[in-house]
Amino acid sequence: MNGINRTIVAVVSMIALIYSALCFYATLRDFITHDMETIRFYLFFPIDGQIGYSVSDILNKYNIHDFTQYYQKFIDWVLSYNPGSMAKFNKELTLAMIVCGFLISVGGFLTKEATDVKGRTNPAEYLWTHRPHSAIRALALPWNFIVGSWKKFKPLVVLPIILLPLYAPWSIMITLFLIIPYAICRIVVGGKISSASRRERKDFAKNTEFSVCPHCRTNFERPAVKCRCELTIDYPVPNRYGYKYHTCNNGHDISCEGGKRGELRTFCPNCGEKIVTREAKPITISLIGAVGSGKTTMMLAAANTISQNAKLNGISVELPSDNLTKQDINSKDWTPKTVTGELESRCMFLSSSDFREREILFNDISGEEFRANANKILFEEYYNYTDGFVFAFDPLSLKKERLKDAPSEVFATFHSMYTNITHTSPNATVNVPFAVVATKNDLMNPALKDEDVRQYLIDNRQETFVHLMESVFKNVQYFAINSTGDECESAIRPIWWIAGQSDSELVKRVPEQ
Repeated sequence: MNGINRTIVAVVSMIALIYSALCFYATLRDFITHDMETIRFYLFFPIDGQIGYSVSDILNKYNIHDFTQYYQKFIDWVLSYNPGSMAKFNKELTLAMIVCGFLISVGGFLTKEATDVKGRTNPAEYLWTHRPHSAIRALALPWNFIVGSWKKFKPLVVLPIILLPLYAPWSIMITLFLIIPYAICRIVVGGKISSASRRERKDFAKNTEFSVCPHCRTNFERPAVKCRCELTIDYPVPNRYGYKYHTCNNGHDISCEGGKRGELRTFCPNCGEKIVTREAKPITISLIGAVGSGKTTMMLAAANTISQNAKLNGISVELPSDNLTKQDINSKDWTPKTVTGELESRCMFLSSSDFREREILFNDISGEEFRANANKILFEEYYNYTDGFVFAFDPLSLKKERLKDAPSEVFATFHSMYTNITHTSPNATVNVPFAVVATKNDLMNPALKDEDVRQYLIDNRQETFVHLMESVFKNVQYFAINSTGDECESAIRPIWWIAGQSDSELVKRVPEQ
């Protein structure tokens, strides 16, 4: 049991037990100081020279059935079997039974059931006040002798049932004494959970929003987490498992405060693959283009420029993806043809001490996927949450007499994919940023300018593409970039145009230069 739970249990139990002990003392004092052998239970309340009030008097005053009378009947019944020679010890035997009954009720607080907070569906400890049926389980503490016997060895439950009349009055009284401290702790802990949860969700909505798996490319609110003992638990956020930290069923603490969870071992809740999220805000760029249009080279050139510009501005960069390494970036001019089929997203993280971490994800797939195919399997789920599209085309290819994979054909296939995946109408307009990029501009003579690209497409038999694309996407920008060689800084411009519309702070901190 974690420290917070120990504190909660100690507070609730000690308040109830201390007052119960005072009532027990008042009851014993009355019994010992009077010659009569009648048992009267007392509520401790010293006033006007009295140590307390008789429970029987209070119940009778309000016409409530006096349950304590059954205790006397049970004691008399037990003593009726006492041999005559032992009758002189009746008061001592009665005293022993009073003490025994009280101790049995108090013993319920020491059973395993009293502190059972283990999670079942999520293997993390509940907060004691927020475990399932917590009110019933808390008020049942004095009765745990029955529950414990049943769980230990079912036939053993006969013993606490037989002794029930001996400790039932004490258990009833202690149960009543538990109500107020439990309710107060429940309210206090619930308030702390609500307050911490509001702050955390506000921070998450502002700085993260959701996470993305680069393997299956699905997005989700929170990843799963593996503790150091290999237990897989839900992502630790302030809730009924804790408002400062969660504790796995093996006793290991995991912070649920933002900023301390960046190094958690996280896993995709959909495919189960290990992922890195660091609570970084994801910015997803989706690349479109025909075979040989220069998508991959442009992406690598942009990643290289982002890395260089970030470091110049005191921001560290990490490239955790196997397919977006420094070696990949350095060899961008000799990038082989992208293989067909599903490919993992390529990720890069940007962070500094005064800058909330960002994650940039590139989704680059083979141009083969944008050729018309009636049997195509759609796997581009990231179209549902992408921050923008980059449509790449090779301007030199438009000069050929027999144009293969023309932009109009590629866009028609892409648009069909997009409407199927996002379940939108083919006639619907979309506000997602759409960058049309003329790549390989360093090979053009004369070189294109951004403002020339649209007209260049129209002049080269792509007027249908331009008008159809602009009728679907309302936020379109045209770019002409260099991707190869050392002068390829312009590759960042379409990426940063999209990023700036989702995260203006990132673009300000890492300008294009």
